Amino acid sequence: MAFQRGLWKSRFGKIKVLNKEKDVNLESLYAHFRNNKTRVVEGWIQRFIGEILLNIDDQHISEAEHWIKQAIEADQTNRMLLFLGNDYALYADFFKRKGNRSKAQENLGKAIEIFKECGADGWVEKAEKN
Repeated sequence: MAFQRGLWKSRFGKIKVLNKEKDVNLESLYAHFRNNKTRVVEGWIQRFIGEILLNIDDQHISEAEHWIKQAIEADQTNRMLLFLGNDYALYADFFKRKGNRSKAQENLGKAIEIFKECGADGWVEKAEKN
C-alpha cells in the first residue's frame, strides 16, 4: 500500500535523525507526502517530517514549523484527536527549542487537554513530564 510506504519512510527518517544520523533524503519524504492519498495518515506524515526537520539541524527550523502547523490543520480537519495531541506536543518542543517558554507551555497544555479528552492517560503522563 502506497500510504504505508510514505508513512514508514517518514517514520524511519525520524528514527535516523533522532539517532543523530543526517543522511535523510528530504526530497523523497516530500514526494511520499505529495503522493499520499490516504487522509487518515496525512497529519501523521506531516508531523514526522516536521520532527525530522526540527532535529536534523538548525537550518530547517522554520520549515519544521510549517510542517507542524500543516499536521495540526490536517488532524483537526480529519478529527484524528490522538495525532492532534501529538502535533501540539511537537509544537511545544518547537517553541522550547526557540526559547519561547510561554508558547511551549500553551501548546503542551493543548496537547494534555486533547490526550485527556481521548482517555490517553499514558500520553498525558508523558506530556506532563515535559
